[in-house]
Amino acid sequence: MHHPYYIKMVYGSSSHADRPWREGKEDYLHFREEQQLLCNHFGDATGFLVYETKHSRGGSDGSQTIFARGSIESLGCENVWAEQQIEDDYGNRYPLGVKVRFDKIVSPDKGLTREQVYQLCPRLKNHFGQAKGGLIGITLEEFKALSAALDKCD
Repeated sequence: MHHPYYIKMVYGSSSHADRPWREGKEDYLHFREEQQLLCNHFGDATGFLVYETKHSRGGSDGSQTIFARGSIESLGCENVWAEQQIEDDYGNRYPLGVKVRFDKIVSPDKGLTREQVYQLCPRLKNHFGQAKGGLIGITLEEFKALSAALDKCD
């Protein structure tokens, strides 16, 4: 099912090298090799929010918050392994990517908590634990509500 907006889940990160994203700049959001279909769906979206899971690529737990927002810049999913070789601590490779532009990024520890997300969008209560491939489709109304709340975070 195609959605115009998504919440993209990413592992927690303790280093700038893991996540070199900057507001107003382009970068890639990555998908595993077997996630071509999800990557294609994400590439067709209009906008997205980024959620940091409790799982981490470093030692500490992720913040479990929405901390970034942006728009899709590429025309779909690309193999970006030659430019960015991303692997997680479990040996999973993430060679697929969608080029995006970040228009809002806050420190993950200052982002929207799951409780805040659930207050604004009660429908999402059952979605975070079972998001296949780290994507949750959301409506324009949900995207606007969560974006407005994210804009109040610094």
